[in-house]
Amino acid sequence: MSQEQLENSNNLHVERFRILVIGNANAGKTTILEKVCHAWGRQPIYINSDSKLEPSALRGNHEIEHQFQYPTAHGFVFHDSCGFEAGGAVELQKVTNFIENRAKGAQLKDQLHTIWYCLPTSNDRGMTNAEMRLFESGTGNVPIIAIFTKMDALDQEARNQLMWKDDDLSREEIEKQVPGLAEDIFQKKYLKRLAEVKHKPRHVVRLRDMNKEGTNCDELIVRTSQALDGDTLKLFCLSILRIDIESRIKEVINR
Repeated sequence: MSQEQLENSNNLHVERFRILVIGNANAGKTTILEKVCHAWGRQPIYINSDSKLEPSALRGNHEIEHQFQYPTAHGFVFHDSCGFEAGGAVELQKVTNFIENRAKGAQLKDQLHTIWYCLPTSNDRGMTNAEMRLFESGTGNVPIIAIFTKMDALDQEARNQLMWKDDDLSREEIEKQVPGLAEDIFQKKYLKRLAEVKHKPRHVVRLRDMNKEGTNCDELIVRTSQALDGDTLKLFCLSILRIDIESRIKEVINR
């Protein structure tokens, strides 16, 4: 049996921690999942309702009911939502229905355990009303983690503001002021709006430079675990532990 066949057969018999990942195009969802699952360059495997593996023809189709896994992370199953663009009431209803239906699951592995909502900070508009809708409608008992991606883009925004404001500032003076101004921008454009919503996220995570080698999603893992309790927390911890063990075994084999 090949390594790929072994990975695929393992996928059929494992308790799964189920995550709904929400985010518009270029929100950094794929990068986050690859880093969490140690799946750099690996393609996801799509699974049908009978837990049988399907061809990857569904890849790129943002149908929320389609569930997929990475071959390096057998304990996780993901669902993808393309986010809420202006006028995206239909997608919001899909997400709401999905959350409600999964809450009825008789077994823990069939329920939805958490939501990762990816919100890029690399645009000029901040958070739109469409992106805020989920925080107004709520997600029941399912914890939602607000993940602000591409935080390094705020550094450049702060840098541009400083250069525009004072032509006499030296490069060193600008770089010294960038972190503080970037934090102010983040507070005003993003956190201030989250503070006003009806259903606040359980935690806020900031990710930067995720396209660079050596960066990780450790904060996301920690915050997700802090949002859980009981059997759900145990399932999450076991899923993370399994990734770490399998990754280390493969590293030893490949040496």
